[in-house]
Amino acid sequence: MVTYNARFVMVIIHLVVMEKQMSRASRQKGQRGEREICNLLAERLGGEFKRNLMQTAEGGYDVLGLDDYAIEVKFQERLCLEKWWKQTVEQANGKKPVLFFRKSREEWRVAIPYDAMTPCDRYYSVIPLDAFCNQLK
Repeated sequence: MVTYNARFVMVIIHLVVMEKQMSRASRQKGQRGEREICNLLAERLGGEFKRNLMQTAEGGYDVLGLDDYAIEVKFQERLCLEKWWKQTVEQANGKKPVLFFRKSREEWRVAIPYDAMTPCDRYYSVIPLDAFCNQLK
């Protein structure tokens, strides 16, 4: 027969609840980042940009509205550029991969393929948001 210490059980329950709350907060922060990018792109480029609401169920990229580009958005405190770039390239499905990322209280930056001649799954350039938008005008 296994006996559990009541304090131990309460600690485990607390950790599970905190993990669910953290993941919900993380999802909400990611959604805020996607909405922010949609609004910024609409302001700078015109047109309509929307969150891809089917991305979780069907896979794919985060923002719709920029033809030929697969936009992934990351709004996180710990930068994992290599991992994020790999995900962006994998989900591009033949489109040009573009990764928007930032930490809280920092400016948005954009990772784009280094150039047309090098494999985009390995090499990328990081530029400011305004520089990316200026390239598209």
